[in-house]
Amino acid sequence: MDDVPEEFFAPPYYETLGIEITDVDDGTAEGRLPVDESVSAAPGEPVAHGGAIASLADSVGYWAASSANDFAVTPTVDLRVDYLAPATADLRAAGTAIRNGRSVGTVDVEVEADGDVVATARGVFKTGGGSGGESAWD
Repeated sequence: MDDVPEEFFAPPYYETLGIEITDVDDGTAEGRLPVDESVSAAPGEPVAHGGAIASLADSVGYWAASSANDFAVTPTVDLRVDYLAPATADLRAAGTAIRNGRSVGTVDVEVEADGDVVATARGVFKTGGGSGGESAWD
């Protein structure tokens, strides 16, 4: 992740699930999540749980919004996920900030497995009020 500042940190939750943010640029981000038994919705089968897909989409959306705001804290206000197909292979997600306002921004995220889109998401993120590590809610 050459475009990520030194202050970038991955929350412990990412490690718990196996989420890796692979690229962050001005208003865009990409990430991946291996699909194995630990994130499966079905015992003995690698079928990604919807919550794992949503977590990947939220994480990628966060970094797209944050990078559009000089890496300020940009907490999630709302996240909508549409599940289009079962995900039985490793997940890749790409997010793009489509609106970056003074108080909120909107990011669209597409999640793929084996080249097929398995989910789309739209996240709304709090963009105003915080800087330099301060809370965006202040």
